[in-house]
Amino acid sequence: MKKNSIKLFSALALLAFATFLYTGCKKEEKKPTDYSSATDNANADNAFAGIWKQISTVTDSSNTLRSTASSGCSTASITPFDLTTWPKTVVMTFGTATTNCLGSDGVNRRGTITAVFSGPYQDSATVITVTLSNYYHNDYHVEGTQTIKNMGHNSAGHLVFNVIVSGATVTNPAGTAHSTWNTNQNREFAAGYNTNFNIFDDVYLITGNANGVSSSGEAYTIVTNSPLRVNVGCPWIVSGSFTLTMADYPTYPIVFDYGAGTCDATATALLNGTTYTIYLY
Repeated sequence: MKKNSIKLFSALALLAFATFLYTGCKKEEKKPTDYSSATDNANADNAFAGIWKQISTVTDSSNTLRSTASSGCSTASITPFDLTTWPKTVVMTFGTATTNCLGSDGVNRRGTITAVFSGPYQDSATVITVTLSNYYHNDYHVEGTQTIKNMGHNSAGHLVFNVIVSGATVTNPAGTAHSTWNTNQNREFAAGYNTNFNIFDDVYLITGNANGVSSSGEAYTIVTNSPLRVNVGCPWIVSGSFTLTMADYPTYPIVFDYGAGTCDATATALLNGTTYTIYLY
C-alpha cells in the first residue's frame, strides 16, 4: 500500500506541475486598444483623393488643360502652354508658405502640387506623375509621390485610372505624430465626364489595397470591400468600405464604413463587435 500511495502522489504532483506550466506559460490573447490605424488610412486616402480632385480642376472631360482652376483657390501654370507639345508640367500653388486658402470644396490648403502629364488626360496610356512641396491639407502636412495612369475604358464605357501612391507621410498640425501610407488603386471615372468645364458633378469610384504604419506605430494592410465614392464637390469620401488588418492583431480586423453617400466628415469603424464614430479631417 505504501508503494502504491507514493506512486499515486507522484502522478498527481506531476499532473499539477504540468498544469502549472501550461497555465503559467500560456499567453493571454492580445487585443487591440484603438482604431487609429483605420483613421490614419482613411485620412491619407482622403488627402490624396483631394489632390486628385485639384488636378481635375485644370483638366476634365474637355481633355484640355487650363491655367484657371475651378476650385477658386489655386493658381496654376502650364509649361509648355500650347495645344500640341507633350509632356506638360502643371504647377498648382495654394495660399502662401504660412497662410491657407479655402477651396470651394471646403478644404484649407497651402503649398504646391506639381503634375507632369505625358499626354492628354483622357488618352489611354497617359501617365500623370504628381509630387508635393510643402503641401498641407487642413493643416496636415502631406508628402509622397502619386502616379496616375490612364488604363482606357472598362465594360461600362468609363475611363479607369490606376493610381499608385508611394512613400506617403501625413503629419499632424502640431508636428508631433505622423503616419506612413502606400496604395495601389483603380479609380473609375463613373459620372460627370459628359459635362465639359464642370468638375463638381464628377464622381470617381476607388477600389484596391493599401498598407502603412499608423501614428501609434501599428503596421496594417487594407482591402476594399465596396468602392469608395469620391464626389469632386465634397471634401470627404462619401461612401464605401474597407477592411483593415493590423499586423499585431490579425484576428481582430477593423471594418471601416464611410456611410451611404452623405457629404459629411463622419464614418464608422467596427472593431471587436463595437462600432465607433470616426471624424475625418
